[in-house]
Amino acid sequence: MTPVLETRGLSKRFGGVVAVDGLSLTVGQGEIRGLIGPNGSGKTTTVNLLSGLYRADAGEIVVRGERTERLRPHEIAARGVGRTFQVPKLFGNMTVLENVLVPALAAIDRGTERPLPEVLERAGHLLEFVTLQPLRDALAKELSGGQAMLAQIARAFMVRPLHLLLMDEPFAGVHPTIRAVIIESVLRMNREEGVTALVVSHEMPELRRLCSRVSVMHEGTLIAEGTLDEVANDARVLEAYLGR
Repeated sequence: MTPVLETRGLSKRFGGVVAVDGLSLTVGQGEIRGLIGPNGSGKTTTVNLLSGLYRADAGEIVVRGERTERLRPHEIAARGVGRTFQVPKLFGNMTVLENVLVPALAAIDRGTERPLPEVLERAGHLLEFVTLQPLRDALAKELSGGQAMLAQIARAFMVRPLHLLLMDEPFAGVHPTIRAVIIESVLRMNREEGVTALVVSHEMPELRRLCSRVSVMHEGTLIAEGTLDEVANDARVLEAYLGR
């Protein structure tokens, strides 16, 4: 089976700092993979490369068999890649519903045949899914941080068909009740629609509920992969987190 995501020798530097250094990562169809590592290990840079926000200096990104490292963010999204940001990026003066509709309206603008009633029904379903239906007409700038994260997730789920969901620190500073909604919504989309996910997080209890496997980065490279218990006992991982 073709992996949903592969990187081969992926590298990104900022001046003299190598943020991602020859990263080779493979995520299989239908997998929810955790991406962990100490601060500054290159996790967010990796997500920004995968989603097209940054242009790679070297290496390849392959999504469902197609090279994407030279594509722009909207072109990558059009190939079924959605993402969330650690600091939610919403249109503050638009309603929650309008924010969630953005990917579908962009697809219609590109010529995708999706009837508007079907799009609106999907958006309403997703808002219910992430418990934001009562706030559908509220302005996005009125949401709490956790609610804004949920709105981002619903917006990402509007990408159709969604093959790969990239999540950057979805649990950071979020109330436990909302954390539970995030976990359940990702698990449900994985189960019902086969969405593959790559989740960057420092929150090990949440990752344990979401992911069967994690990949560990340190200084821009992949140093270990396996279950959380396996990597927790890996000498290289202990050294990366704790120092010698």
